[in-house]
Amino acid sequence: MDDMRGMKATAMAHLQRDMGKAGKWTCACEDCREIRALIGMDKLLIVWPRVRELLEAEAQLNELPDGAEKQRRQEDYLKLHDRLAEVLAK
Repeated sequence: MDDMRGMKATAMAHLQRDMGKAGKWTCACEDCREIRALIGMDKLLIVWPRVRELLEAEAQLNELPDGAEKQRRQEDYLKLHDRLAEVLAK
């Protein structure tokens, strides 16, 4: 647990340093790489269920005949795209 706190503290210091100099987090030390990997994994765990919902909705949509039900499902499908975009923007 203390190792993680140390990694976070180091990465935060490097982040602040880099943002002040270059405007983006450029440090490639081991602590910064590990924290970036954890951040990426967290985002993946949030994004993947949304992607799976989209794939399932698309498969169902393709099976429906043209009509009111298909139109309603298309609107739901587009809303799922919007939700995925919101998650990706965070």
